[in-house]
Amino acid sequence: MRLEIQKAVRKAVPILIGIYGPTGSGKTLSALLLASGLAPTKKVVLIDSEPPRARIHADNPRAVNALPDGFDVIDLDAPYEPKRFVEAIDLCESRGYEVCIIDSLTDAWSGVGGCEDMKEQTKSWNKPKLENKRMRDRIKATRTMHVICCFKAHEKTVIVEGEINPKTGKPKQEYKSLGMQAETEKNNLFPLLIVFSVDADTHLATAKKVTPEPLQPAFNEPRLLRPEDGLLLRKWNDSAPSEGGFDQLAKRAKAEALNGVEAYRRYFQSLTKKQKAWLSKHGHEDNKFDAEQTDLAAQGVEQEQPEEDEV
Repeated sequence: MRLEIQKAVRKAVPILIGIYGPTGSGKTLSALLLASGLAPTKKVVLIDSEPPRARIHADNPRAVNALPDGFDVIDLDAPYEPKRFVEAIDLCESRGYEVCIIDSLTDAWSGVGGCEDMKEQTKSWNKPKLENKRMRDRIKATRTMHVICCFKAHEKTVIVEGEINPKTGKPKQEYKSLGMQAETEKNNLFPLLIVFSVDADTHLATAKKVTPEPLQPAFNEPRLLRPEDGLLLRKWNDSAPSEGGFDQLAKRAKAEALNGVEAYRRYFQSLTKKQKAWLSKHGHEDNKFDAEQTDLAAQGVEQEQPEEDEV
């Protein structure tokens, strides 16, 4: 692909949001309320990895008030291989949904049949890490819908060295709390524009990450997430010119290439004649090379084992 230097201009693109918290903290309802403000026509879908848990909110007064026509669901049962989440995301985007909630993305990592189970079966991190990366890249490449990723969470502690024990002359081992942490591979949080941690007792959401500086003052205090918060994000996003269709096409094509040769071939064949012509001049050969490299990696090139805090 030919390299170009362009003037930096912010563009309106799909917003990626993360919400994590322990069971019962209110992640699902918070995501639905946020989604109602993000979606101009309230077209919202939820990928439910613990069906039928999401359906209990179908008649919740706050959810009904925010989404008068309700929301749709995809029941996703085990095994929770990342590629099944990719299939569900593809389906949601093809049906024109404005917001897709994934509840919960944790299952793709530590659920039945998820990455950790795949590692135990294959005795290698090669395939699970590759599939997790493909899933993350697919979420990043969404063209037309915002995505809210919900994660389970747990309290995490680490062992640190304390004061010197006078009897042994060695540092004492002490436990240090890192607070509530999302249960997922740590790189899955990096692409997200905003990440909230939801308290189990108060249901208040604390913004742990707000990438756009202009939005930071709006989320500097813990709060119950509301439709107004989603609307605020949508207005900020829509204040920039929308990204061109070919820009999004290039992103999606790159993501499909990382799924391998066959996946990229199917995607390329699904494009219009005009789209094929444009892509042929803007990255098609690079994408084919990436797809071939992906297949080679899947055949046995071992990846590094994740650091301890990734699992």
